[in-house]
Amino acid sequence: MKRLIVILAAFLVFVPAAAANFDAGPKPFHATTSAPEGLHPFLLRPDEAAQKYYPRTPSFAWSPVDVRGGTYEFELATNRNFNESSVLFTYTKLTIPAVAIAHQLPWMTGVPYALWAHVRWVSANGKQITPWSQPVGFNMRWSDTDNPQQLSAPEGLVRWKPIEGATRYEVLYPDISPPFSFQTTTNVADEREFFTLHQAAQYWSTVHWRVRAIRYIDDKDLLKNGLPRVSYGPWSPRFTSVNPPLSLGSLTPSDTVSDVWVKKGQVAQPHELMPGFAWTPSTAALTSFGPYGSSLYRVYIFTDDHCVNQVFAGSVVGSPAFAPRVVGGPLALPQSQKNLADWNNGLTETGSEGRSFDATGKAVKPTEAPGSGGATNGNTVADASGVDLWDSGWPNGRYYWTVVPVTVSYSPPFDPPAKDNPIQYNDTQVPQDSCERGVGMSFGKVSQPVVTAASDLPWVSGLSPNGRVIASASKVPSVHDSPLIAWQPAVGATTYDVQLSKKTYPWATTWSTTTAATSIVLPLGKSSVGTWYYRIRGINPALPAGAQAMSWSKPVRLKVTGDSFVIVKKK
Repeated sequence: MKRLIVILAAFLVFVPAAAANFDAGPKPFHATTSAPEGLHPFLLRPDEAAQKYYPRTPSFAWSPVDVRGGTYEFELATNRNFNESSVLFTYTKLTIPAVAIAHQLPWMTGVPYALWAHVRWVSANGKQITPWSQPVGFNMRWSDTDNPQQLSAPEGLVRWKPIEGATRYEVLYPDISPPFSFQTTTNVADEREFFTLHQAAQYWSTVHWRVRAIRYIDDKDLLKNGLPRVSYGPWSPRFTSVNPPLSLGSLTPSDTVSDVWVKKGQVAQPHELMPGFAWTPSTAALTSFGPYGSSLYRVYIFTDDHCVNQVFAGSVVGSPAFAPRVVGGPLALPQSQKNLADWNNGLTETGSEGRSFDATGKAVKPTEAPGSGGATNGNTVADASGVDLWDSGWPNGRYYWTVVPVTVSYSPPFDPPAKDNPIQYNDTQVPQDSCERGVGMSFGKVSQPVVTAASDLPWVSGLSPNGRVIASASKVPSVHDSPLIAWQPAVGATTYDVQLSKKTYPWATTWSTTTAATSIVLPLGKSSVGTWYYRIRGINPALPAGAQAMSWSKPVRLKVTGDSFVIVKKK
């Protein structure tokens, strides 16, 4: 006699007896089930050690209730009593005992905690509801290891250790009156305010500065009670940069520096962040009214070694270095004879360079300037477009930069200053000529792919046979359904594209979304049985418009088992 033996697949969730009794008919509320237990936050894996402080919004997991079916409700609030005015958001109809938070939480710390979460179970018909779980508290702030730290830099630049999760930085020069700050997307900034002078060739030999990291906050991601969220972290201590007396010589590029530092004569390297540029300064170019003020310079960047295909124009600076800004540049240079004579201190106002021309007589608009595809003086991430560069296709493709002297002239040059006629800023060399003489350096530019795994183990969590959400310990994770994936933030990324496909080549997207979070539950239910692939890439608004997508992560393979059965025939 033949029998059919049905063998349940590895990730089938067994139905407890209590669930069968519950389905048989209504029971008193207290007999249905107790509140969910084991609620805890995590960043990458649900089995990681709990933290008191989280640098970005965590996910949550908990133990399943002792009945089958139904869904969960999750709340997060600023008060452990969860009164209505303190609730930041509520998630309902969660089908697994875990949740990936799409909201960006404010920096908040308390004694012992400032933020609280709890969860409860609701039956499918909504008639049975468990008590809320015990509240779990946590705090939000930058990690202790992610406070800005000063790094060495060439003369005319300041530099700091990149901060995880930062999408911009604000740099403060406190010694200027009033104190002056600006923003950048990279980890290096120039000291143009302390060198660009129009009297004697003076500069500040000692520069004090501070820096703080800024994270992207989606203005459309509103919290339920309207609690504001600042985008910045704590200020660094006051750092000091010492500039020795300028050693003038022939104008020569010397350094390309950001997350890596390459000196003249060394092999070019790729940069994940937009680099800053330094050079040996030269004697001030003669103006139409004689020597006046500091030397002035402008950096140009090209995609070819003959400096023909220009992709970036720097602002006029008097410092022996330049690094692009998204807020706080270019300097508002004097635009008339009378205005020029009034400048006797460092320049701290930002705006237009006025009449500015290259060595062929064509007007130059710096990439930092409004309307050039670069930044404005606003505060939205869209302002950053254009101040970073496309991936160069390293190691084959690369960029080439050079620097040219800039001089000041009257128009016309013979009018006396009393007439207050316009002045203009003129490049004294064609960049192509500089490149042909070897006055330049090359560098690569790469965008950081999203990190989705550690030691080839993807950060994927899913249901185990007992219904708990556990972290996968396999290079090819298998889950019953609804996999929760997590990743580390990519440098410069403000949001992330997530895509699903049934195959890696050719990639055929079956589902996609964009999120500012660093975790998400993929829409793969128990009917989505089979092998799937997902990939993630960051979006960097500082890259040129149309090319703001960063590198895709390596596709991650996972399996969804669902309620799979294997039929075995026996005699």
